[in-house]
Amino acid sequence: MKKLSVIVIFFVFMMSCSSTTDITEIYVSQNEVANANGSKDAPFSNISEAIKKANEIKSANTEAKVVINILPGTYRLSEAIKIPASLSGLTIKGAGASEVSIKGSQVLEAKWKTFSNNIFVTDIPAGLDFDQFLVNGKPQILARYPNYDESAQYWQGYAADAISKERVATWANPEGAIFNALHNGRWGGFHFEITGVNDDGTPILRGGQQNNRGSKPHEEYRMVENVFEELDSAGEWFLDKKRNKLFYWPESISAINDLNLEVSVLKDLIQVVGTLENPVKDVTISGIKFENTTRTFMEDFEPLLRSDWTIYRGGCCLF
Repeated sequence: MKKLSVIVIFFVFMMSCSSTTDITEIYVSQNEVANANGSKDAPFSNISEAIKKANEIKSANTEAKVVINILPGTYRLSEAIKIPASLSGLTIKGAGASEVSIKGSQVLEAKWKTFSNNIFVTDIPAGLDFDQFLVNGKPQILARYPNYDESAQYWQGYAADAISKERVATWANPEGAIFNALHNGRWGGFHFEITGVNDDGTPILRGGQQNNRGSKPHEEYRMVENVFEELDSAGEWFLDKKRNKLFYWPESISAINDLNLEVSVLKDLIQVVGTLENPVKDVTISGIKFENTTRTFMEDFEPLLRSDWTIYRGGCCLF
């Protein structure tokens, strides 16, 4: 009996010790409040303020447990959330993936003017660069050839003459066009940027680093996009970076001034980055939907040993 009592006392003691580490709760809401301090009654209005507060808490006590609670809403980031080793043990908890969204896009205000029968144009801020354009939450189609076909097997539409010199000759400025093609064996694919035109009229290509088993681009399964002259179908768009103008063929012309517009500006939304000597540990992220990051297939890729693929070290959540 005495032995059992000792065991019980020891167990109670251990439980009390394990509960001595207080958990600090920080709250974030999409609604701004006066004198926000991260409490439940006065939550921060952006996630970066919560991360800053977590850093302050962990700097004062490295053993502190911090939970960032993200209340229902949409949160747009101006830069990626960075979680270093000093924030080990951090929990970021959303109210649920159907209720909390973190986006790499920003709202775009447009003053549309008629460019042609179906195409509208608006000025955009100088230096704004994006490759994803969303209307009422739906991604639109970067001007392309052939046109988008949901039922098509490859590229949602393909054509052997996608970058034929005859077709390239119809484009006023081929630079910046994106050429997509399957691997010659029809597994995997390649992406290239057109940087100019050779003397014989064929395009100059940069890229193709996405596949670890090189081949010529497939002769038939090809598609080209980001070409102004190919803007010829509802839902397509084109960004003229030199003139800071966005061209768009809306699905409904009558509603052109009532659209909610977004453009993607970030590659990563959360970066959890440590070192071999000082790794990040015990970070939990849950209950959040991540949306609207930019393309990365033209970034630097690294080959893998004994693999058909190369990898890009990034993503909406980078660990």
